[in-house]
Amino acid sequence: MSSKTMLVLGTVLAMFVFSAVSSGNKRYKETLYSVIKDEDYDPELRPNAGGPPVNISVFVYITSIHSLSEVSMDYGATLVLSLQWDDPRFAFNGTEDIDLRSGSKLVDKIWTPDLYFVNVKEGKLHEITMSNKHMRIMPAGRILYDMRVSLILICHLHLHRFPMDRQRCGLEIESFGYTIRDMQLDWDPHTGVVMAPEVTMSEFNVGDPNNIKTTVEYPAVGKFDKLTCSFSLHRQLIFYVMEHYAPSFLLVILSWVSFWLSVEATPARASLGITTALTLTTLSSSARAQMARVSYTKAIDIWMLVCLIFVFAALLEFAVASYLAKHTEAIYSSDSYSESSIPLRHLELKEYTSVRPELLRNDLRINMDDVRPESPREARRRSYKRLSRTIDKYSRGFFPLAFLFFNSVYWPFYLHNYYDDDVDVH
Repeated sequence: MSSKTMLVLGTVLAMFVFSAVSSGNKRYKETLYSVIKDEDYDPELRPNAGGPPVNISVFVYITSIHSLSEVSMDYGATLVLSLQWDDPRFAFNGTEDIDLRSGSKLVDKIWTPDLYFVNVKEGKLHEITMSNKHMRIMPAGRILYDMRVSLILICHLHLHRFPMDRQRCGLEIESFGYTIRDMQLDWDPHTGVVMAPEVTMSEFNVGDPNNIKTTVEYPAVGKFDKLTCSFSLHRQLIFYVMEHYAPSFLLVILSWVSFWLSVEATPARASLGITTALTLTTLSSSARAQMARVSYTKAIDIWMLVCLIFVFAALLEFAVASYLAKHTEAIYSSDSYSESSIPLRHLELKEYTSVRPELLRNDLRINMDDVRPESPREARRRSYKRLSRTIDKYSRGFFPLAFLFFNSVYWPFYLHNYYDDDVDVH
């Protein structure tokens, strides 16, 4: 048999199979139409109305998680929600499934579960380019219903350890009107919730989802099945180290430069202290602007507050040292012996000196410290000046040691269990 003949026969066979499948699908759809048009069929009644509850199997495929906000305490997610249940009214004698694609008007004429997301703020069904819904009816009456939705979901964040925190967010699914007497929900036993491999967040490491089923009771309404899916979000610290911690750390160190400047360099030390204090205040405000206005103290708040205290203390130290120095000058300027030496003509000299009087009057000087005792005012002046220099000297060691002690307590406390993936989070 030639290749041309085989090609013709293959084409004819393919057309025959396609025709058979098309006629089969057409015949099955006619069965579907006959059920929908039946006067006894009511799309508002659940399967087995008045009998045992209908079991809904739920599967969620998360395609993206994005835009978690600490201010509004919510996050965005895009997912595919897949539901399966048995409806004996649509059982038919056949071997092929009936697929109702996007845009089919028959989907709206078939009963579907009234599920809703409990913790949703906003949501929408994707309609580009067609409504993203699909329904498949199997010969045994098993119905598969898929839809693609984007949601803004509430996530209650615990920010005590921010930015070294780990959060747990998720989604909750319930039936709005059917109690457990009419509808029971279960996660799909084989899949449940699956997160796409490409799901990533710029600020968090996303953990594996965890699924549970509970029953909640609403007074005067009844009991409802509730499906909960949760996943952990492990915040990455490097951004906040570069954006907040490192600059504030350097500003604190910069404020210590004034301890090595002379106490008489008032403009330099004052401008350095004020500049570091204002810069750190601005940095602290920018860190708080990205956070919710919670009533408790966060880890970054403690860091910024302590850094501000250190910078303010350095500025206060300069004020004390400068005051003591100025007080010394006031005492020195009011001293009757403000000059370091006096002319020799005030001393009684022997007549037999061989030095000419005019040279003694103009050139020869004798230090007063060698000829008279130190006055109490000069003693206080020396004491104040020595005290101002001592304050600077001890501040050079005290401030770094105190800040080092704070860091040795702060970081181990907040980084405890930060890198442990097995620790449960709220």
